[in-house]
Amino acid sequence: MIEKFLAVVFLLKCLNYLDAIDDGYREQSHPEGDYYVVGVVEFRPELLNMDIATRTGIHLQAYKELMRSEEAKLTDIVVFPELTLNTLMDPIPVPDPQDAIIPCVQDSPDLLAQLSCLAIETGKYIVINLSESFDCDSLPPEDLRPCDPAAYHRYNTNVVFDRNGTLVARYRKFNIFREPGTSVTFRPEIVTFDTDFGVTFGVFTCFDLLFAEPALELVKHGVKDFVFPAMWVSEPPFLTAVQIFESWAYGNHVNLIAAGTNYDPAGSTGTGVFNGRNGAVFGFITGEPTRKLFPVRVPKIHGSLAPNTVLSDNSEIVSGRPEGNFLENIVMGQDFLDRFSTVVIKPEQVHQDFNRTLCNGDFCCDFRVSFSTDFHRNISHRYRLAVFDGVRTFQGYADAHVTICGIITCRNESLASCGLPMYENSHFFEFDQISISGDFIANGTLAMPSSLDDKFHSLDADRYLFHSTVDYPSDRQHVQLTLAGTTDDLQTFAIYAFNHEGFEFFNPKLPPQEITTTTERGTTAEDDGDGASAMRRASGLKLIITIYNQVYNT
Repeated sequence: MIEKFLAVVFLLKCLNYLDAIDDGYREQSHPEGDYYVVGVVEFRPELLNMDIATRTGIHLQAYKELMRSEEAKLTDIVVFPELTLNTLMDPIPVPDPQDAIIPCVQDSPDLLAQLSCLAIETGKYIVINLSESFDCDSLPPEDLRPCDPAAYHRYNTNVVFDRNGTLVARYRKFNIFREPGTSVTFRPEIVTFDTDFGVTFGVFTCFDLLFAEPALELVKHGVKDFVFPAMWVSEPPFLTAVQIFESWAYGNHVNLIAAGTNYDPAGSTGTGVFNGRNGAVFGFITGEPTRKLFPVRVPKIHGSLAPNTVLSDNSEIVSGRPEGNFLENIVMGQDFLDRFSTVVIKPEQVHQDFNRTLCNGDFCCDFRVSFSTDFHRNISHRYRLAVFDGVRTFQGYADAHVTICGIITCRNESLASCGLPMYENSHFFEFDQISISGDFIANGTLAMPSSLDDKFHSLDADRYLFHSTVDYPSDRQHVQLTLAGTTDDLQTFAIYAFNHEGFEFFNPKLPPQEITTTTERGTTAEDDGDGASAMRRASGLKLIITIYNQVYNT
């Protein structure tokens, strides 16, 4: 009888959720619409100098506050960053999404249950990264790697809840970086989930971005939208956070929804929404401690085209590239530029336009550059042409074959000063023309435009042209990047390519076509009348009864 009484109490409490659901509803995107609204979260975690359960509890409470915020009410889906909830010291088991479990149990201390209840309360899809525990018995029979049944085993895992609190997706990170004690699956998981606003999302995490599986495998499957929790460690001149996020989205013509951990001592910050060849809808990078949810309107990509980004008439929807604060606080890495072939661009040279072919081994790049200088201003920096083709390491955690043609910033004439963050720009140097081209391996190569301005954002997509043509018999692709207009704010302007040997992948990029701007708005809750509200309440009541029956019959 006690169990049944508790079940009735649970039902009465859940009925109060219906009012919260209806109050929290502002706008729900539609499958036939051209847009959806995402909440991307930049989140500063607590230091590891306190009790772990207390730390996780503080993070969970902050998550709840963000999900209940006015900004979150505008969204369909909210994405939280990597490693900002629990830790390897307090992992939790995660059920198989195929079981379609709704973990929500009111007033439960269980972390997964509280997240599921939060999805129900707010009526949002939620993407959460957490530390997952697992047993050796759960491994597939083909995985013959040693597994000590007496030891603790953990994955770095993304979980996804739908609006009804159902756990609909689980992805275990495959390419790990600086994560001692974290296991990986026997094979990379290919994980997607569908939504009621007509978008299928692919799921991967942080360092996965640089590898073929699962990221490019999902692209090959035709996925056009990706949720991407990250704790990215920025490395100029090519791999700062929003720079590489935008490059990857552009190179694959997909939407990348990136939620970034905010921890400048580790070089970690960077959040945004990147809309294929339209570039960034929103990009954020800062050296200031931040816990914030940004509501962003995302144009859907249909086939090879996407509507151009348009400003929302809702002032709470964000877009653009706000200037970050205290960028000098971000502790960034540095590339291995001593292995590059480089040539200094001398600002005082008589001929300020030139053609140059520069090679690194057998790989060559062609540069056409013209510039102007104002020597009444301080010479704050220098530039070099830079070319590389070979295998690089990522601090020993993984290796990759990269091929690069570019122009990079140096603080002075020494090579050692190149690739360091540029915090001062006197604007004495202006590029009037840049054209960079080269012949890259075709199969297995993702070639991308890579640009970085003096505020640590990429250039807007309309400030350059990027295309490639593939010669399949010779397995070569000719790639060209051209500056459109002039600029005096460059840190990097380059073609950056990853070659994944043995991975079947061709990715030619035609010159951009004219794309029609769409300004159609979705229907808001205020416009939908009492009928839609009643339908939402009915749907919520049906869900609560289902959960009640599960508890009652336990």
